[in-house]
Amino acid sequence: MTAYTNKPEQITALYARLSQEDALDGDSNSIVNQKAVLSKYAADNGFTNPVFFIDDGVSGVTFDRPGFNRLVQDARDGKINIVLCKDLSRLGRDYIEAGKYTSIVFPSLGCRFIALNDGVDTTRQNDEMVMILKNVMNDLYARDTSSKIRAVKRSSFRAGKYIGAYAPFGYLKSPDDKHVLVPDPASAPIVKRIYDLRCQGFGYRKIAAVLNGEKIPTPRDYYYLQAGNPNPRGETQFWSDMTVKAILRNEVYIGHTVQNKTGNVSYKVHKQVDKPQSEWIRVEDTHEPLISQEVWDLVRTIEQGQRRNRTAKDGTVHLFSGVLFCMDCGATMRHHGDYHKCKDGTPVKSTYESYLCNRYCASGKGTCTAHTMNQKVLVQVVLADIRTKAALAQNDPSGLVGQIQTQRRAATAEQVKQTRLLLTAIEKRLAELGKLVQAIYEDKVMGRVPEAICIQLMNQYEAERAEKLEQKGRLSGELETYQQDTDDVQQWMNLIREYAKLEQLDRPTLLRLVKKIEVGEKKVEDGRTFRDIRIHYNFVGYIEG
Repeated sequence: MTAYTNKPEQITALYARLSQEDALDGDSNSIVNQKAVLSKYAADNGFTNPVFFIDDGVSGVTFDRPGFNRLVQDARDGKINIVLCKDLSRLGRDYIEAGKYTSIVFPSLGCRFIALNDGVDTTRQNDEMVMILKNVMNDLYARDTSSKIRAVKRSSFRAGKYIGAYAPFGYLKSPDDKHVLVPDPASAPIVKRIYDLRCQGFGYRKIAAVLNGEKIPTPRDYYYLQAGNPNPRGETQFWSDMTVKAILRNEVYIGHTVQNKTGNVSYKVHKQVDKPQSEWIRVEDTHEPLISQEVWDLVRTIEQGQRRNRTAKDGTVHLFSGVLFCMDCGATMRHHGDYHKCKDGTPVKSTYESYLCNRYCASGKGTCTAHTMNQKVLVQVVLADIRTKAALAQNDPSGLVGQIQTQRRAATAEQVKQTRLLLTAIEKRLAELGKLVQAIYEDKVMGRVPEAICIQLMNQYEAERAEKLEQKGRLSGELETYQQDTDDVQQWMNLIREYAKLEQLDRPTLLRLVKKIEVGEKKVEDGRTFRDIRIHYNFVGYIEG
């Protein structure tokens, strides 16, 4: 047994800890109460030089605590010979770490450890089993508490309550209910500006450059400005493409709350990790949106198209950049314009602008042909088609809807048929797997098949079942997409009818209406020159005629 002596030059460490969860238990676990109990015990038992080591608001499942770290360091330096705490749960709630300190670390450093309420004293060998059991119970308590806290959070998430330390950029927490978001008059216009720039075809970096050029504070800087505190990082923060992208992908701006995106590795490891999207909790229409659904859908369309928007020398985005494609090879069309300089060196763009097949420009005649398309001519073609479709939407909506649906049904009929056949086969196989699992379980119980083989087959069947369920979910989603014709068409009809008198085509309008344009090569028949141009609209695609 290790001999403990109360040396005059050494101190008695009185350790007190309280976590936020422990504080819910009332005053009995408060730091003040712990200090009073420890001081009285030290005085009653003649322990000299008492010094407190405190960790207030720190979880017991971690042993990386400021007060505890100082205590251990002083013990290693030989300054401590006795460690007192109210009970083992104050030392910690991880039974492995707690056992390491009570059984190995403190005894090896010549420190006597006493947990008052648990009656534990490391000078008594028969207390070892008590410490083990107590530490295990404390660990289970921490696990149970963590599980309850997560359940409460999930319940709040499902109720659409915003649970976050800070409101998202563009919003404030309502003074009436901190779980409800309200638009921030100062920062909401910045969010709207970011979406507007994206709809005009600006890339993430270009948007960040615009915001930095106008000296608009970043979300982090804005938070500290509102709080009246200096940014602890010191240096000036700048907008980045990642910050812009995060704002453009956050559904909070269309009035939806999406939470449970991140979480701790475990109740013992507090490192934050991203959760799979299947575990996210999404509740719609929880607060006032800053962005309309139309603008949100347009931004998604731009992202899905992975458009590379080339900019002109003056920094503007070309009108058809990322929208125009070669009908024959599928490559994007490259903008071409003539530039020359005045005597003072100022660049002047010519009035002639055109687009050429990018693959032809990069690899020559062996890969494709030029497909040269004059921009002015293309603008007139697109304007005429938009006005025609808008007039039909106003004057003959049922006829236009019928044409679109007939055209779309013909294109998707075969896809729907094949998808339904696959779903039928999958459902049949899932039913077979259910019967196989039941049969192998009965064979195991009756002893007809060795347990090892049963386990192997069960794992095999379960893996196949999981794969089939994933396929079923994906195919069901595709089938729903095929069957959304009516909603898509109506949304497009509501959109297009506003442009019956459109006189000028700008980029925001083009992106709002058009998904892509395909340009064919010129053809000559019977002395006439013509070419095919197909305009694919958002929501409905290409409409013949």
